[in-house]
Amino acid sequence: MNDMQVLIEQMVSDISSQAVRLDEVRLQKFLEWLKSHSSKVKTVEQVHIEVAVHHGEGSLDDRLNNGLKGWLESLPTPGLLWEYHLLLNEIAWWRDLDPRTLARILRSEGSE
Repeated sequence: MNDMQVLIEQMVSDISSQAVRLDEVRLQKFLEWLKSHSSKVKTVEQVHIEVAVHHGEGSLDDRLNNGLKGWLESLPTPGLLWEYHLLLNEIAWWRDLDPRTLARILRSEGSE
């Protein structure tokens, strides 16, 4: 395994471990954001991120890890660190979002 693969494996582990700590509603909102975001960053591995959002075979953690790994590997090196920090910041935003604001977001989207 080369240095870049080791780095990506660590990034995937960090992102996934933070994401799966979110409660179910916040995790689903993060995954929706991730799907939308990854579709804007055009890559050949875009479909793998979509798989992480939908229910399917395997655990959510495994599907998220596989999707993130493929997507991060397809990114150009200069954008890799930026995307890594962006994803961690997005997870932190959902984690720290106060319950009243979350309820307003869900009402405005018709999710409740």
